[in-house]
Amino acid sequence: MRSGRLLALALLLLLAATMARALEAPLEPCADRPNAAAREDDAAPIDLSGFLVAPDASTGAEPLPATQFESWKNLGDMALKDTVGILGAPLHWTAKNWLVFGGIAAGVVAVGFAFDHPMRNKTQANQTQALDDMTKVVEPFGSEYSLAVIGAYGIFGFALHDADAKNIFFDSVMASILASGIITPTLKFVVGRDRPNESASSTVFHPFSGSDNSFPSGHATQAFAVASVISAHSDQVWVSVTAYTLAGLVGFSRIYHNAHWTSDVTAGALIGTFVGRGVVAINDRIRKGEGKVSVTVAPMFGDGVRGGVVVVGF
Repeated sequence: MRSGRLLALALLLLLAATMARALEAPLEPCADRPNAAAREDDAAPIDLSGFLVAPDASTGAEPLPATQFESWKNLGDMALKDTVGILGAPLHWTAKNWLVFGGIAAGVVAVGFAFDHPMRNKTQANQTQALDDMTKVVEPFGSEYSLAVIGAYGIFGFALHDADAKNIFFDSVMASILASGIITPTLKFVVGRDRPNESASSTVFHPFSGSDNSFPSGHATQAFAVASVISAHSDQVWVSVTAYTLAGLVGFSRIYHNAHWTSDVTAGALIGTFVGRGVVAINDRIRKGEGKVSVTVAPMFGDGVRGGVVVVGF
């Protein structure tokens, strides 16, 4: 179980990065840290804000001070804006955005044709004790272990009043809910693809039937969602490498255990990455008072009609 000990050590080092930074620096709002601008510049090539948030609208909100983070109202407002910003993104995509999306979808299909059967055959024909042990240890990082990682950031952040850890905790929770709790389960139901341990063919589909289907991988979605949030909040390369390596090993373990096709894992990884990065992009703007999504709730009355309406401004 040497591989298990190495993975546990990697996780401890990942968590230690946030703790060390908090203990060495004074507590202050995340948006006001001296390296915030540098981190934003470094992340520019993979900033998804233009893809997920309308470019010309603003909430006009004031930056959230660290003490406001603990307000349930502020967290609720941010969660609502995350949900609208991510799930409502296609409503304001430009032609270029749809072209990018089409290219990504075509890439996933190409991965399926090129690697689904070869990877399944290779992994099933080359099972070893070392790989058995490694995959058993790493696979839960796409389910219960990922929740433990999120919880560790939350406990550390709230216990020591560290804004960065709190933000990682909240962004990871929202990315998990949106990616693993809504988007991927919906696609599983709509696509209805058979798992490799259910069918010898990768092109067997039963749309709109069942929820425990193959495409996309829920474990890969969750692992990459959390890894992307941690990476987006860090300016240390080794943290990103560790996070994405663990996520990649989760995806490999699902193929190794014959639970998913390679294209399932690829799609899950893309969903988790886009949602994780998107949530961080939206919330960073909100924390700086530059939020791009305005959400208001108003009562609705009429003849025989009683209810409410959600008004979303982009």
